[in-house]
Amino acid sequence: MTTIPEAKSSLKRILLENNGDTTQPAVEDAIKTLQILSSEKRGEAEWNVTQDKHFHTGRWRTITTPPFPGRLPDDGGKAKYTLGRMSFNMFKPTKAVCAIDEIVNVVEALDDDSSADQNGSSWEQSYNSEVLMEISVSRTKEGSTTEETIVLPAKLISYGVCTPTSPTRIGVTFQSGTLKPNFDMTLKENEIRAKAWKETFEGAIAKEAEAQSILSKLATIASNVLMKLMMGLDPPVDCMDFTQTYTIARPIAGHLDILYMDEDLRISKGNRGTIVVVERI
Repeated sequence: MTTIPEAKSSLKRILLENNGDTTQPAVEDAIKTLQILSSEKRGEAEWNVTQDKHFHTGRWRTITTPPFPGRLPDDGGKAKYTLGRMSFNMFKPTKAVCAIDEIVNVVEALDDDSSADQNGSSWEQSYNSEVLMEISVSRTKEGSTTEETIVLPAKLISYGVCTPTSPTRIGVTFQSGTLKPNFDMTLKENEIRAKAWKETFEGAIAKEAEAQSILSKLATIASNVLMKLMMGLDPPVDCMDFTQTYTIARPIAGHLDILYMDEDLRISKGNRGTIVVVERI
């Protein structure tokens, strides 16, 4: 008879064989096997996986395909997307190509850690998504007419909070997001990267707006006004530190249905139907 540790190892192997694609039948079967084994282990006991907030606290690395739309063709290496598709066109330049290194979900206590009730069944914690990636940009070599490609380590962070809404469901809202360099721009060894980052992101939002047609500009303005009214969105603006940040005053709530979870593995299905597998690091 298959044990839970064996089923977990099998799932991870099958994910590797299928490039992390949870829509593949073999992956779906492996997840169902884990769910069945977990249910058999519980027996008649009710599964209240969201009761203990400390069970969820930690850093969780995604081992499935990045959940962004519009994956670009690649050579079987890192998953690539445009910055625009990754950020709902929030961050600019939207056509910059990003290669994903790692996605980490950080769940931890908030500054005011008084959210849990006496039974521990009601709580609120951070739910941040840190996307570590590389942005490739082309620039002319100094003193030359030839082009060179510079790889810029970057971090896209979505800041959110989570709270249980049922024994197996966690509600999630994202309140802001930031794009910033993932290297020290003040170090001499990063001088070329720092210069390339500044060339790419200095005034990037204004430059992209200026390049739009009149109709596109009007559409962008209308969209921003609508999002401001609906969600309290403040879109990113160009900053002196070459980072970009947006905030949402009234975020729309999403949710995660926990399909399987133990001390070091979590499988969830989001409100858009995407299944994500993460492991504790």
